[in-house]
Amino acid sequence: MTRALRIGRIFGISIEIDYTWFIIFFLVAAGLSSDWFAKHLPNLSLGARWLIAALTTLLFFASVLLHELSHSLVAIRNGLNISGITLFLFGGVSKMTDEPKSAGAEFKIAIVGPVTSMLLAAIFLISARALKAAPAGNVFAPVFMWLGYVNGMLAVFNLLPGFPLDGGRVLRAGLWKALMSLSEATRIAATFGQGLGILMIIGGIFLFFSGAGLGGLWLAFIGWFLIQAAQSSYQQLVLRQALSGVPVSTVMTEEVDWVPADTALDRVVHEYIMGRNHPAFPVLDGDQVLGLLCLNDIRKVPREKWHWTTARDAVPELTNQFTIAPWTDTWDALIRMTAENCGRLLVLENGRLRGIVSRTDIMRLMRTRLELGV
Repeated sequence: MTRALRIGRIFGISIEIDYTWFIIFFLVAAGLSSDWFAKHLPNLSLGARWLIAALTTLLFFASVLLHELSHSLVAIRNGLNISGITLFLFGGVSKMTDEPKSAGAEFKIAIVGPVTSMLLAAIFLISARALKAAPAGNVFAPVFMWLGYVNGMLAVFNLLPGFPLDGGRVLRAGLWKALMSLSEATRIAATFGQGLGILMIIGGIFLFFSGAGLGGLWLAFIGWFLIQAAQSSYQQLVLRQALSGVPVSTVMTEEVDWVPADTALDRVVHEYIMGRNHPAFPVLDGDQVLGLLCLNDIRKVPREKWHWTTARDAVPELTNQFTIAPWTDTWDALIRMTAENCGRLLVLENGRLRGIVSRTDIMRLMRTRLELGV
């Protein structure tokens, strides 16, 4: 989920929409228009049904957003950092950059999502019942009825004991408290998640050949996603444990090739990028670091201007998102690289260049530590 549109912030939390969200939005709206509203509002025109279906779909994803917001807000109250919430093909995800500090915190963060969905289900169903008796209720009652049903189903599904579903996180909290080991609890909960995913794939294929059509395939697809998510969540924990507590200064490259600010881009390309086989170089004016000059920055300059355009002219302004302090955890450096979609960070201390750390450096350290078991 790296290709996302940022649509705003709620309670200081960045809200993003992945491009795959538009696919599921269209599929849900199309299904509602041709099935649910065709059955409950048969007298409406096709255009009116599509309009109501689109509105209902937006309200559904607003419910998903509230579900994820509840996770994020409780996580923040328990001392965790949230880099944002992303809505995508399979619903939504709160991007926590840390693991909970205790089994109790994990339980609170996990359980609040299904509780929120259950409360929304009750509110929508009660509203639908009240609207049936109102004069205008014949249009909006089916909307709230569907939202009530689907939020209830969302709550039940998320309570299934398969990590990283909410129910799997509740399971992990219990195992963590019993075993006193987060990694072992995660391994077991992730195994449950993979098993649940396999059952969903088998059930989905069976339903498909039994005449359920796309619904069966969708269930199998969700099962496949759950397997992948369970595996990657456990691997991420292992990676975090391997990198946490290791300062960037132990991983960074101290002998850094840098480009003088007044170097022409033509020379930068041939002597530095092609000659030394690196895609990016820090640009310095004396001791002052101006920024990190990458291939994409050079491509923005027409080739015929490379002879007189300098590195100073082409390098983007240095910002905190592309720099890191030498005492920062290597895990935090990797999180920063992932969030900013960059492969390297400049290591600065008191404004001076100490080194450069790349994703390759971090992966090399991780492999070494895992192979040695330290």
